[in-house]
Amino acid sequence: MTPLPGRRLLAPGLLAGLVPALAPSPARSFAPQAPDFVGIDGWINAPAPLSVAGLRGKVALVDFWTYSCINCRRTVPYLNRWQAEYGPRGLQVVGIHTPEFGFERMRRNVEAAVREFGILYPVGQDNDRRTWRAWSNQAWPAFYLLDREGRVVLLREGEGHAREMEGAIRGLLGLSGPFPARPGEDPDLSHVRSPEVYFGALHPTPQERAQSPRRGEATYAFAGAGPGLNRYDLDGTWARGEEELVLRSARGGLRMRFSAARLHLVAGVAEGMAEGIPLRVRADGGAWRVVEVGRPTLYTLLDGETYGEHLVEVEAPAPGLSLFSATFG
Repeated sequence: MTPLPGRRLLAPGLLAGLVPALAPSPARSFAPQAPDFVGIDGWINAPAPLSVAGLRGKVALVDFWTYSCINCRRTVPYLNRWQAEYGPRGLQVVGIHTPEFGFERMRRNVEAAVREFGILYPVGQDNDRRTWRAWSNQAWPAFYLLDREGRVVLLREGEGHAREMEGAIRGLLGLSGPFPARPGEDPDLSHVRSPEVYFGALHPTPQERAQSPRRGEATYAFAGAGPGLNRYDLDGTWARGEEELVLRSARGGLRMRFSAARLHLVAGVAEGMAEGIPLRVRADGGAWRVVEVGRPTLYTLLDGETYGEHLVEVEAPAPGLSLFSATFG
């Protein structure tokens, strides 16, 4: 099963399949006007709140993202490059941070991510998804390209569109001629065969059925050689809430079998814990290594180059570990 190139909710948005940004100006006159940014809880990297009306006269690229999403993270380097390279020519990149998990609503967490990623452009916190709904958005990341009149002339969801979007930006800015290809900006995800995994009760979860997965607190035990492909199993006592699994016992374990080259775990420690938890991690029976988990964010447990089936084992030596989701690359 091949995952979508980004996190996705429900059906495609109302603006999906808009005309290409390089279409002649008369065709663009039929493109919809962009809704405004509504219900924003605050702005980062902006001296004053932004509005779509205030962006008129510029070419704008609006990016819906959330900081624990690996697909969103991989786009930040070229968004930063575009802002630095094309900003003086009239481009404005705007990030709309719409959280998927509760911890992504906290300003201190978003500010830490903005600093960590070196984001150069304004970021608005859309904590109540009011701008998300106003734009009929459905995916992280999603990119809306606006012309100088504030019309949405291009919408792309997920990864794999960097070169197309850069060409469209250049066209709207009146820049002609070829531009260099940037290896890695459009990653090939066709070899990733495992879908995203959620651990909380809000989504179906592929825990081994033999463990009788359920809401609330339960004690599980490893059995056999590990879970089946695209499944996981647990060891220890865990409490399943709406968004996460929380380790309650003194020790616990997780095993995941998947088909990809990389495993990213969205995890953290329970609220109020002063210290992180040093997870022991190994892949395919190899050597153990330690991954320190602290504030809730995305942690890379396997960063390999070999696509195929892998078994990753995780051991937690203390209670309080929270598991939200796992993604693959």
